[in-house]
Amino acid sequence: MSDFFLIAEVKDVYNSDGSVIIKSFSDFPERFSELKKVFVDYFGEKKEISLDFTKIVDKKIVFKFHRFNSQNDVEFLLGKKLYVSSADLYKLPEDSFYVHDLIDCKIYFKEEFFGILIDVLKLTNNDVYVIKSKDRKEIMIPAIRKFFDSFLTDDKKLFLSSEGKQFFDDEN
Repeated sequence: MSDFFLIAEVKDVYNSDGSVIIKSFSDFPERFSELKKVFVDYFGEKKEISLDFTKIVDKKIVFKFHRFNSQNDVEFLLGKKLYVSSADLYKLPEDSFYVHDLIDCKIYFKEEFFGILIDVLKLTNNDVYVIKSKDRKEIMIPAIRKFFDSFLTDDKKLFLSSEGKQFFDDEN
């Protein structure tokens, strides 16, 4: 597992003090309020940047990076992805999971193996799990609780409910 986790991208300069607008990749915007630092990728190496403050302005998340005090100071950050270390991962509510925990999970119904979760699509109404079945087809299942019985995070096993198993039955 990686030591760094993608949370946002720098989208635009906010004002002349060097503040920037970020695009959040988190389902929990409140996670930014206590954030003290982020990491930016510089030529394949993550560099830490401290934050002076985070605020919400007109439903946009604004960061002010420490020692970046003008528009010129932050322009090179436009389009850069922002990461946090595992220590700064947001504590998720019950029955919520990070995408990195779900990717490569083995999918089962009871003891029968059905495939491997290869992607999570972020859609308007709900996420969708993309599963490569054992016969190499891609099956998409809405990430809705009724389609899954349980998730063993440490074992990377996701168990289908009877309703979830029907997505695979329809393929045969």
